[in-house]
Amino acid sequence: MADWTSLVRILLLTLLIPSPYMYVHRRFTRKRTGSAEFVYLLIVLAAGFTTAWWAGHLVGMDLSSVTVAASILGLTETGRLTHGAAGYQPNADAQANQSGTAPYCNPGQSPAFVLGVSDLKKQVGSAMGAPLECEHPTSAIGDTIQQTTTGLVAYTKLTNTVSFTDGWRHWAITPRGPVTWEGTDPNPPPS
Repeated sequence: MADWTSLVRILLLTLLIPSPYMYVHRRFTRKRTGSAEFVYLLIVLAAGFTTAWWAGHLVGMDLSSVTVAASILGLTETGRLTHGAAGYQPNADAQANQSGTAPYCNPGQSPAFVLGVSDLKKQVGSAMGAPLECEHPTSAIGDTIQQTTTGLVAYTKLTNTVSFTDGWRHWAITPRGPVTWEGTDPNPPPS
């Protein structure tokens, strides 16, 4: 009987008082959670900020505290960016050269708007400026350009279109009539 009682004692002690060796295996098989929770937390925070920004703009809330917080954290611009006027800005050399021999002009010839370009000048008016050079070819098929004090005149033979741009605004006389548009695309918009 003594054998049974000592066996029961050993069994009870083993079950009630865990051995330090029981946790060795558990330490290495523990699931590593944390990275997934962190990613989910970032997603929820981003969604919250986006929703707050959207709601603030939709309702017209004053979110100047965000700007103050950004400046405290040093997330603001250090200098103000200024942009000049949109379009072509003539330089002083080009205007000074107007009194002398103009580029692309024959001897004794002065820059002038001729043919379809003069019709476009009547339509556009003073925004087209004055010619700085004579009209000259840019391709073998007959396309021409002419620089003005405020932009560039171009004739495209393939489409029979005379156009003027100041860099952003565009005017053109096309076979279907006068057209105006804005942007960086040099071609008139499709009708």
